[in-house]
Amino acid sequence: MAEGDRHLENDDDGLSYDDLKFSCGCRETRHTYHDGCISVRTIRHDGRILRDERCGEHEAWEV
Repeated sequence: MAEGDRHLENDDDGLSYDDLKFSCGCRETRHTYHDGCISVRTIRHDGRILRDERCGEHEAWEV
């Protein structure tokens, strides 16, 4: 695994934001919502989206 930074936030009700930023510029964001849905987005260092999996209720991504 490449070196980088990780930012993790969560609450006691199941909401979780996990943001990985690798030293090469790649990024993976994982959101777990209160209802149990999980959204994952992986972005390569050149901006190309490699993975974009979202729950139906949570289609919009935060900027």
